[in-house]
Formats: sequence, structure tokens, C-alpha cells
Amino acid sequence: MNYDAKAFKAKANKRARNIWLIFALLLTANYGTDVKDGLYPSNFYIVFLILCWLPFIAGQIMLKLKSPSTDYYRHTLAIGYGIFYTFVICTSDSPIAFTYIFPVTSLLVIYKNRRFMVFCAITNSMSIILNIIIKCLNGVTSAADIKNYQLQFSCIVLCYICYVLSINHLNESDGAMTDSIKSDLDRVIKTVSKVKNASNAVVDGVTVVRELAIENKDGATNVVTKMNELNDNNQVLQEKTSSSLDMTTDINEQVQNVVGLISDMVKLTNESGEHAQNSYSELESVVTTTNTMSALSIEVENVLKEFQSEFEMVKSEISTIENISGQTNLLALNASIEAARAGEAGKGFAVVADEIRSLSSDTKDSSSQIKNALVRLGETSDKMTSSVEETLRLIQVTISKITDINKSVSTITDDATLLGNHIDVIDSAIREVETSNSHLVNNMEQVSQVVDTMTQCIEASDDTTKIMLSKYAETATNIDHIETVVEALMSELGTGGFMGVEDLVSGMKAFVTFTKDAKDEDKYHGEIISNENDHLLISFEKDLPVKRMPCACNIQITAGNVLYCFENADIIKADDRSSHRFVIYVASKPTIINRRKYPRIDISNSCKVLIKETNKTYDARLCNISANGFSFKCHNEAFKECKGEHVSVTVDDFNIGTRNILEGRIIRSSNNEGSFIVGCQMPEDNHEIMEYIHNYFNKK
Repeated sequence: MNYDAKAFKAKANKRARNIWLIFALLLTANYGTDVKDGLYPSNFYIVFLILCWLPFIAGQIMLKLKSPSTDYYRHTLAIGYGIFYTFVICTSDSPIAFTYIFPVTSLLVIYKNRRFMVFCAITNSMSIILNIIIKCLNGVTSAADIKNYQLQFSCIVLCYICYVLSINHLNESDGAMTDSIKSDLDRVIKTVSKVKNASNAVVDGVTVVRELAIENKDGATNVVTKMNELNDNNQVLQEKTSSSLDMTTDINEQVQNVVGLISDMVKLTNESGEHAQNSYSELESVVTTTNTMSALSIEVENVLKEFQSEFEMVKSEISTIENISGQTNLLALNASIEAARAGEAGKGFAVVADEIRSLSSDTKDSSSQIKNALVRLGETSDKMTSSVEETLRLIQVTISKITDINKSVSTITDDATLLGNHIDVIDSAIREVETSNSHLVNNMEQVSQVVDTMTQCIEASDDTTKIMLSKYAETATNIDHIETVVEALMSELGTGGFMGVEDLVSGMKAFVTFTKDAKDEDKYHGEIISNENDHLLISFEKDLPVKRMPCACNIQITAGNVLYCFENADIIKADDRSSHRFVIYVASKPTIINRRKYPRIDISNSCKVLIKETNKTYDARLCNISANGFSFKCHNEAFKECKGEHVSVTVDDFNIGTRNILEGRIIRSSNNEGSFIVGCQMPEDNHEIMEYIHNYFNKK
């Protein structure tokens, strides 16, 4: 709304008239009731009506004749209502009648005229003094009455003093505001001039960008033409490649078959080798067994010879025993004869007894030899039995091994036959591969020709692309120039007072320092809790070295892509239980700094993205990152319409900075056939990431 002094004066007169009318109606009704009740005589009521309504009607006539904004109306109001008010308080016995002036006089403040209010104060005080004099002359002079008179006069004087002070304050405030507006208007004029120059520079840059875009459009058309030709050749190449691929597939199948057959051949050969090795081992075992049987046969032969020798000796001993037995019989006979003879008994019997003793001794010796021979015969018999049993066992083993050897030889024969069949199949497959290779060579010659054509198209496209790149470089230069101009313009606009503390809302990040050149470890990071009319309530990550007395500090607050920098703000500890909450009073306009577009690096770490508004988590992959932003790729439809939402990203294997959680607000989302590239802006600059990227580019 435009400012019009006459319109505001007319509104002031209209509002004063309305209050005057309302109060006149109320007092007329009240005074009429008192007259009806006999408190006042009827002639008083007639005078009352004349003094009440005549000035009001005169004021209305003045507004019609002069103008609704005339300055004389307030004087008419003050004089007319003052006379009426003097009559009322002088004729009324009510101790509060003096207050009838307050509704009207309080409204007179809207005129903001100090001299006029002083004039009203003097006339109103004179009315009160006149009322006191009249009451005293009428004998109303009790202690309570005197006290009421003092109170009435004091209230009137104090009220008018307050009115005058209020008018002074309003005039000073309006004057300061006017001066500020004039100063701001001067800055606005200067800023508009700078905006004009900056706009011209931006328009020039945009014009160059537009011209380059038109030129690049022609280049792009040429590239498209070459790409179409390249596409046609690519189809030919695809057909030849497909044919070659089919042939290669056939060759691959044949090779796979050959490989399988060779693998089977190798397996059969290995198995044949194993069978031959087993047969060789079995034959060696059979030879060893045969040698063992031969040795056992020789041993049996020796045992039989020993048995025959012992047996002959036993026969000899048995003959000796038979002789001895015969002689014993003869001797027994002779002994019988000699015994018959009586005289000769002693001599003959002695001879017989000697012979019998001799024969007995011989018989004993022969019996001992026979016994020993029989023992040796028993041992020889055991040896012969053991040798025969071992020989029989070895014969069984030999028969089993000869059977295994026979099976191995049969298996080797079958494997050799199967190897012959595989060799025939391999020979056939190799012939087919040779034929396919011949066709493949022909296709490769045609492919080579197509590739030459495609190479020429690509070279032409490359030349056009290089020209376009040079133009894009010039475009980037103009864009950088535009950004520089806009950044300077934003800073100038911010300094000019177009941005202030009222732009700050809860959730914005802030950090406080107590010196201008503070290091990172001396910066205290926090978050805005609330923005009151004259102060900010901020919760910090750690306690600040500030107690109950205000302390000067510097504060920077991130608002989107802009930094608000306040100097010499007052900070004091908040009066609540939280030890990390502080109140900051900001009296000056901030310096505005446009957050620069920091360099980004590509990164491909898997991550979990939490959308805070929905509290849902999605799998994604980080694409790139900078000191004040990052982007990620996700295939979920939740990121189709997500601009403005806040996210928390937990990054796997994150080696940048001390934390693997990134906070941000989504500022863009591009849909590439269901794959969403989502760009996010961090709430504040991350100096660790900034340093990491700086070192990264310095190493390259």
C-alpha cells in the first residue's frame, strides 16, 4: 500500500469522530437517566444536550466544508469536547466523572502532535481545577473529597505526560525509521544500479551461451547424421558379427566336443595306464609268489631227503633190535638149560646174565636213537606240512592275481577301441572347424571394411565433437562469469539488508567462533532450535565457554546455498536444563556469502538411504561427493517425486572424514528408465571432505 498523508489524516479524523459519537451517545443516555431519577434538574439536561451535540455537529460540518483530512477538526474536537467535559464534571457528583476525558484523549495520540497534546493537557487541567474550585465553594471539602481532587488532578497530569512521551517516542521511532528508509533507499538505488550492470553482464553471457548453443545444435546435427550412417554400418557389422558369432559358436561347440573327447581320451589313457600299472604290479607279485613257491619246493625236497635218511636209520635200528631180540631169546633158552643143570648152574647162568645185560644195554641205546629219530621225523613232518600249506595259499593268490591281470588286459583292450572311435570323431570335428574358419575369415574381411567406414564416421564425429567441446569450454567460461556476477550481486543485496535474521528457521546448521581467525577445532557447531523476535535459541554439540554474562561472538548460519555471517553477536547460556543450549542476540544485518560450487569426485560405494519424512530405508550407490553435496543412484520409485525431502545416507567402506553418515536435502532427481540419480545438498560445508578432495586433485 502506498503512503498518502491526507488519507491517513482523514482516517484519524474519522476514527476520532466515531469515538466522539459513541461516547456522546453513552453520556447522553446516562445523563438522561440521572435527570429522570431526579439527580439533576431538567434545565441541566437541555444545556448538556446543547454542549454535547452542538460541537459534534459543527465538526461534521467542518469535515464536509473543508475536507476529511483537515487539521482543524482535531482542534474542534478538543475545544468542543473540552467545554462539554467541563460542564459534566462540574455538575456531576460522581467521583469518576473526570475519567470521561480518557477515551477521547487517548485517541488523540494518533495525530502524533506533541504541541496539540500539550494544549489539550493544559485545557483539561484547567477544567479539573475549575471543577475543584466550584466543589470547594459548594462546601465539598472533606478529607476524602480533597484526596479525590488530588487523585483526579494527578491522574490527568500523569496521563497527559504519558501521552506526550508516547508521541515523542513515536515521532523518534518514525524519524529513525524514515532515516533508515532513506538510507536503505540510497542503498537500493545503488544496488539497482549494480543489478542493472550485473544484469547486462548476465544478459551478455546468456547471449553468448545461446549463440554457442545454436552453433552446437548444427554440430550436433552433423554428429547425428554421422551417427545414423554409423548406425547403418553398425547393423551390417552386427549381421556379420552375428554370422561370425554363429560360426564361432559352431567352432566353439566342435572345440568343446573335441575337448570333451580329448578329456575322455586322457581319462581312458590314464585309466589304461593305471590298469597296466596294476597288471605290472600283479605280475611282479605273481613272480615273487612263484619264487617263494620254488623255494618252498626245494625246502620240501630237503625235508623229504632228511625224512628218508632218518627213516633208513630207524630201519637199521629196528634190525638191530630184532637181532638183539633173537639173541635174547637164545640166551633165555640157554639160561633155562643151564638152570636145569644143578651143578653147573652158577657158571653158565653168569655168562648168560652178562650176555643179557649186554643185549639190554644195546637195546636201550637203539631205543634212544629210535626215539630221537622219531622226534626228528615229527619235526620234519611239521615243516613239510607247513611248506605244503603255504604253497597251496600262494597258488590261490597267484590264481586271483592272474584273474585280475586278465580283467585289466580286457579293459585296456576296450579303452584302446574307444580311443580309436574318439580319434575318428576328432578328425571329423577338425575338418568342420577348418570349414567354419574359412567362412569366418571371409566375414572378418567384410567386417574390416565396415570398421574402416565406421572409423571414418567416428573421426568426422570426433572433429565435430572437439569443436563442440571448445564451444562448451567457452560456454563454461561465460557461465563462470555469470556465477561470479550473481555471487557478487547476492553479497551486495545481502549487505544492503534484503536478507536478515528473519530468514533463519529451526533445523538450520550454525557454528560459532570467538575470534575471526579461529581454527576448525575452535569452532562450535550447532543447530537452530527456534527463532524468536529478538534472539536465536541454538543447541550445540558441546558446551561453550560462556556463562551467565553475555559474550561477543561471530556466527555463521547455513541457509540453503547461502551463508549468513553475523559479527559481534551477543551469546549467553540458556535458562534451561540442557547444558548445550545458548541464546544469541543479533542486532545487525548479516553479510551474505554465496556457497561456492566445490569440486566433486566420483565415488561408487554402496549405501543405505533413510528418508526422514517417511522413515523408510532404501539400498543405493553413491555416485559423487563434494564439500557441500553428493548424489546417489537408486532404482526405487520412492525417489521419483522427492524434491525437498531430507535424507540420511550411511555409506559403506567410507574413508573420507571421521563419519560415514551424510545428511542432506534432495534438490534434484533425474529418472533414467527407472534408475534415479538423486542430488542432495548438505546442511553445512564439510571441511574434511573439502580437504580430502583438495588433496585428491593435487595428487593427480
